[in-house]
Amino acid sequence: MRLINTSRVLRPVPLTVLLLVALLLPLGPALAGGRSQAGGVPPTAPETRPNVVLITTDDQTLADLAHMPLTRRLIGGEGATFKQMVSPHPLCCPARAEILTGQFAQNNGVKTNKGRYGGYPALRDPDDVLPRWLLDAGYETAMIGKFLNRWHPEQVGTPPGWTDFHAFPGGGEGYYDFEMYANGQTTSYSGDRVYSSSYVTDTTVARIEQWSSPATDRAVPAPFFIWSSYYAPHGECGEATCKVPPVPEEKFAGALSGVESPALTKPSYDGRLRRANRVVAGREVVDRDFSQHFFTERIRSLRSVDEGVGRIVAALAEAGVLDDTLLLFTSDNGYLLGEHRYVGKVVAYEESLRVPLLVRGPGIPTGSVRRQLATTVDLAPTILDAAGAEPGRTVDGRSLLPLARTGTTAGPTTDTTLIQAGIARESRGSSWMYRGVRTKRWTYTRWPTPGPGPEFAELFDRRNDPYQQHNLAGRRRFDAVEKELSRRAQRLQRCAGVDQCFTEFGPVPPVRR
Repeated sequence: MRLINTSRVLRPVPLTVLLLVALLLPLGPALAGGRSQAGGVPPTAPETRPNVVLITTDDQTLADLAHMPLTRRLIGGEGATFKQMVSPHPLCCPARAEILTGQFAQNNGVKTNKGRYGGYPALRDPDDVLPRWLLDAGYETAMIGKFLNRWHPEQVGTPPGWTDFHAFPGGGEGYYDFEMYANGQTTSYSGDRVYSSSYVTDTTVARIEQWSSPATDRAVPAPFFIWSSYYAPHGECGEATCKVPPVPEEKFAGALSGVESPALTKPSYDGRLRRANRVVAGREVVDRDFSQHFFTERIRSLRSVDEGVGRIVAALAEAGVLDDTLLLFTSDNGYLLGEHRYVGKVVAYEESLRVPLLVRGPGIPTGSVRRQLATTVDLAPTILDAAGAEPGRTVDGRSLLPLARTGTTAGPTTDTTLIQAGIARESRGSSWMYRGVRTKRWTYTRWPTPGPGPEFAELFDRRNDPYQQHNLAGRRRFDAVEKELSRRAQRLQRCAGVDQCFTEFGPVPPVRR
C-alpha cells in the first residue's frame, strides 16, 4: 500500500481551459466483457480492471442537472443517462449507507440522520462495506468529501477499508467555513477562502495523478476507487436548520441570475392536498422570493461541481486512464423548494425521490439513454461488478453494468421498488416515518400516526396526477389498487437480497369504473 501525500494543493484551472480540454478529450474504445454470476463482467486481470470514480452531490434534484453542461456532456454524453433513477430512502445518511452496503435500511441499520436509528453509529458491520471489498480485491480506495452523518474522527478515526480518507467531521457542512479530517489530522478552513467543492476536486485530481503513476513495487499501477462526495447544493447549516441557501464560490456569485425556479410554475406549489399528510399539513405557501433565491444559490453552487467534473475527466485523460475508468455521477436524494408547501427532502414526492444518474466507462455506448428503473442500492453492486470484487454481505441491489452497456439486464428485474424513511426514536412501536412502494404509475405510502388511530395512507396516480396533488387512498374506486400496492409494500419492506428485493409483481389491478 502506498503512502499518501495529503499536503498537495492544485492551482485552480480557468473555466475556459476546462471547456477547451473537454472539447478535445478523445473518445476511448469500448471494452467487451462477459457475464459473471453477479450479473456483470467476470473478474479480470489486475491490469485490465477499470478504475472507478463515483461523484456524488448532496440534495441535487433531477432538474438541477440542466445547469451542469460539462457533467452532462463529459459523462452522460460519453456514456449512458438513466432517466428513472430513484433514491428510495431520500435522506443524506440512509442514502449514503445504501451506497456503502448495497442494502436497504432494514438490512444495514441506518434509517435516518440522527438518534438511535441514524448516522454512522447505526451502521451494522461498518468494517464490511464497499471500500473494504475493493481493498481486498487489490484496489486503492479514497473517500473525499461528505461521508456519513455522526461520523466523528475522535471516536472512530479513519473507517475501515480506506487507503486515503478525507471527510467533513460529523457529516459535513460549510462552503468557505469547514473542517476536514485527512488521514488522522483535522484542519479548519475558516477565513482563508478555501472553497469546500474546490478542496474535493483538488484532492481527487491529486489522487488520480498519483495513483495513475507506476508504483515502485509493480510495473502496472493498482486500480483505484475514488468517491468524490461534494457538499453542494446542500443548504448552509446553522444551529437550528440547514434550510438556508448555500454559499456559491465567489467567481459564480452572479451566475444564472435569470433562471426561474421550476418549483414556482408547478400546480403543487400553491395547491392544497385533499388530505395532506402530517409532515406538510397546515403549512403556509412558501414565500416565492425565498424559493427563487434558494434555487438560484443552489444552481450557482453546482457550477463549482460542474467545473470539478471537467477537471476530474481532464485529469483522467491526461493520465491516460480515462478509457479504463468507470465514472458515475448521482445525488444522494432530491429536494423540494415549495412544492406541497414544503422545503426539504425525505418525503415521497417525485422531487425528493428522483435524482440524476450518468455513467461513463468501458463498453458503455456514448449518448445512450436508459429508461429502466435504477436505484441507489444498485451502485455498490455495479461498482463491484466492474471491479470483479465480491461483497462481504448479502446485497439488495443488482449491477447496472449490463443495462448501461446493452440496454438489457442480465439478472433480476422489478416493476416495483421499496420507498421508505425512518425516524430518530420509536413512536408507537415503529421506527419508520413511512414505508411504501413506487411503480411506473403509482406512488403508495403508509404513515404511522403519533397518536391513537389507524395509519395514514397516501396513493397517487402519477400518470393522471403528475404533481401528486390528489390523494386517492381510501376511495372505493381505488380499493383494488391500494390493496395490491399495500401487499407489495409489506413484502418488500421485509426483503433481503436481490432475489427478494427485485420482483416482477405483474400488472396493478385496474381502477374501478
